[in-house]
Amino acid sequence: MVLIKVCSADILPAESMKQFYVKDREILIINHDGQFFSLDSRCAHAGAPLAEGTLNGDTLTCPWHGSQFRISDGTVLKGPAEKELKTYPVTMKDNSIFIDV
Repeated sequence: MVLIKVCSADILPAESMKQFYVKDREILIINHDGQFFSLDSRCAHAGAPLAEGTLNGDTLTCPWHGSQFRISDGTVLKGPAEKELKTYPVTMKDNSIFIDV
């Protein structure tokens, strides 16, 4: 396991998300109810930037075609996407967010 520091938790207020580039990957970090999640930031259907989508509870909705994903495990909740999003383990250290890519 190789942990990579992504950002300070302070830049992600509750119920927000932000896209980052980590090791040539576009990663989305989400703060939901004080818990942090990390997953691919492009929709598995047509590559839409999910950072421009909407977050409603633990559901992330794609801005282009309305696909919905569960943020905890990337599962498709509603199509047209058929492939789940890759998720990355999040570790908190000294108020910083680290992920294992």
